Amino acid sequence: MGDEIAYMLGVVAAGLAVNFGLRALPFVLFGRKGRSLPKAVEKLGAVISPVIIACLIVYSYASLEWRTAAPYVAGFVTIALELWKKNPLLAIIAGTLVYMALLRF
Repeated sequence: MGDEIAYMLGVVAAGLAVNFGLRALPFVLFGRKGRSLPKAVEKLGAVISPVIIACLIVYSYASLEWRTAAPYVAGFVTIALELWKKNPLLAIIAGTLVYMALLRF
């Protein structure tokens, strides 16, 4: 029993250390005063949000069959809000709310 608990605590500690290290890495690499971000990192930061939204939508639609228009309308709302407002949280929440509202009707 004691070995199992030690193993589980070790797994959690290793996951915590890796997660912390990955989150701290950008600050270590690019956090010095007077140092600007490389152009590639700036460009990646500008396009990563729409790419993630597109991947989520493609994954969500991969196994859908055409029964109702609700998922497609909600996807359109999500994409349109992401392109218009550039706010992924707003786009995801609005798309989810539209989908849930359309399922009620």
